[in-house]
Amino acid sequence: MRLGIALLLAAVAAGLCADGARANGDPASDVLPFTTVFLSIKNPNTSPAGRALLAETKATAKKKLPIRVAVISQPSDLGLIQSLWQKPQSYAEFLGKELFQFGRYNGTLVVAMPNGYGVHGPEAAKGKRALARLPKPNTNDLERLGEDAANAVRAVAVANGYVLPASSNSGSGTPAWLIIAGVLGGAALVAGIAFLALRRWLLQS
Repeated sequence: MRLGIALLLAAVAAGLCADGARANGDPASDVLPFTTVFLSIKNPNTSPAGRALLAETKATAKKKLPIRVAVISQPSDLGLIQSLWQKPQSYAEFLGKELFQFGRYNGTLVVAMPNGYGVHGPEAAKGKRALARLPKPNTNDLERLGEDAANAVRAVAVANGYVLPASSNSGSGTPAWLIIAGVLGGAALVAGIAFLALRRWLLQS
């Protein structure tokens, strides 16, 4: 009887150690299979920027455009893979594969770090171009970085043809209207260049 209890306690302890090691390896990959926002060590529901991110990701889900977000404000947010600190695109690709392997998530992932953004998944091709036009956050303040991450989610959605409801986020990040204008302006510029090239070709024919 005592041996059985001892074995049970050992199994429980081993499970707890394994969970701890897994979390230290890559905390966001433990969190994002079950929710849409990883906001460093903070519960997003307790933060204005976190709540804005939850609202953005909920809106994208309604548009059939699932997006999950990892806000990485410091190297320790990466656990044991701190070699990817300040490499948001590399981390987005790494984390995206982790989420598919362990959580069967095959939607889009947006990563925000102080030096920029990364995106992985079905909407990444257009999303990368949209995120490249955004100013870099240049902050490790979690609230401000979270605000910029929410704007990045909106930019990826707009770039792929999905207009989300107006955000109530009034923080210090890049205004949402400016993001939409920038994305649409970029698309208009490309269309204008294509039109002029076609017109010149027709005139020369």
